[in-house]
Amino acid sequence: MPFLDEVKTALPSEWYYDPQHYERELESIWYQDWVCVARAEEIPNVGDFIVKKVGNQSAMIVRGSNNEISAFHNTCRHRGSTICTKNSGHFANGRIICPYHTWTYALSGELVATPYRTDSDDFSMSNYSLYHIPIDIWGGFIFLNLNKKTGQSLEGFLGEEGNNLSNWPLDQMTSVHQETKTLKFNWKLFWENYNECYHCPRTHPELCKLVPVYNKGLVSRDELSDEEQGIKRGTGDGVETWTIDGKIQLPIIPGPTAEERERGMVYASFTASMYLVGHPDYVRSVRIFPTGPETTDLVIDWLLMPGTKEKHADKLDHMLELGRLVVEQDGAACELNQEGLRSKAHISGILVAQEYWVWEFHEWVKSRLDGNT
Repeated sequence: MPFLDEVKTALPSEWYYDPQHYERELESIWYQDWVCVARAEEIPNVGDFIVKKVGNQSAMIVRGSNNEISAFHNTCRHRGSTICTKNSGHFANGRIICPYHTWTYALSGELVATPYRTDSDDFSMSNYSLYHIPIDIWGGFIFLNLNKKTGQSLEGFLGEEGNNLSNWPLDQMTSVHQETKTLKFNWKLFWENYNECYHCPRTHPELCKLVPVYNKGLVSRDELSDEEQGIKRGTGDGVETWTIDGKIQLPIIPGPTAEERERGMVYASFTASMYLVGHPDYVRSVRIFPTGPETTDLVIDWLLMPGTKEKHADKLDHMLELGRLVVEQDGAACELNQEGLRSKAHISGILVAQEYWVWEFHEWVKSRLDGNT
């Protein structure tokens, strides 16, 4: 049994609202690891760009003339002005132009023009390219790493979890619907909630009808007693996928095995910025963006094979309904949690037996902070 053998002390409450501690976590975790920020399909054409923020760092993600995707700090090399003031758009004529003094860069980041600048012998444009950010793509998802000295590849960061959905053709799929939720809780509360199902019977009655082990307040079948091991792994008998009625109305995705389709749900989790759930008929991804000590943005995408949305437009609401509901339910619970942590009486919480993954997450957070002090 994977349960905790004793009650554990949770993280200090002030770690969820103290601005100085929040900055410490940004530096130790979010600015050190690979972070999923977008889908490659969001910038389909040469010259297209999107701007994404990780903590207080703003990044421009650009599709270059060679059709490759690059990322740069959204900062001009002249005197540090913000370059892009919109979240998305297109760089006309293949040029990135700072709105302050019109320094002009190629899509590949090289400085190519400095209009109105008085020339001097000691100035070389080759010394002032945009600040590059390491970037890589997995399954159509764009990851960047704000630590230029990182020695870890994206593949190494993803680890074995990166293989969990290897039978889903993620790089061929497309986002047919995206929602952004701005919520009032610290980013860690999201992962704590994700890592336990102690809350599920009360918070997610609709989901618990589909997944038997969740109805017992547990995350994994490994937690069941010997007498209960007959409970089906994944979704329950007669349940095909994660929809309100448990039924599939969309075409089956090619690739997953019969066992994976029978399971009804396969997770891939990449702390701290993303998780995905593969279903027989769709994939749902959730990206996490910390926006302050007590605020977090969640970006949820529903992925289908190309052409499916157009052929089955009347089935999309059926696909979306349960995922939307679960996010709303979890968001409300986490916001209540955040509010209560402000109590002067509550120094820290406790973790009970089935919250072992929450404890592992806390130990991970502490180790990252200890390793970057």
